[in-house]
Amino acid sequence: MSQPIHPKLDRLDLKILAALNRNARMTKTQMSDEVGLSATRCTERMQRLERASIIRGYHADIDLRLLARLSFFIVQVSLFDTTPARMRQFEQLVARVDVVISCQAVLGTVDYVMVVVASSTESFQTIMDDISQREGVKFEYVTFPVARHVKSAHGISLLSLLSQVEV
Repeated sequence: MSQPIHPKLDRLDLKILAALNRNARMTKTQMSDEVGLSATRCTERMQRLERASIIRGYHADIDLRLLARLSFFIVQVSLFDTTPARMRQFEQLVARVDVVISCQAVLGTVDYVMVVVASSTESFQTIMDDISQREGVKFEYVTFPVARHVKSAHGISLLSLLSQVEV
């Protein structure tokens, strides 16, 4: 494997990150057994990774479809005005809309790709109408209703992924 992108990461840091990616609820003892370090050293390394913002948090992977009857919509958004100020305005706007569960700025023919959850197609349309009428940010969008989830980033093999990309 190539040298890590972050110069202070080593093989043990990557093992810790991979273990947490698989199961963030593992005990410090389980972590130390898996990584081959004492629980104290594992904790110190985890805290260093947290301070460096490599570990951004610990989350439960909640299946929203089982929690509530929700439909998922992938939305490609193209702003009419792509000045930095308008883009910031759009980003601040969607950051405040809870049903926009992810939003990425992308390169290419569209400016953003979002995932929106709603209880129905009608509800989704109401959400998009509301977003488009706020704060004067003008955009057009294309929607792709999600038929089924095939794969998510949760639980990926971090070590395998890193071995296949240039870091």
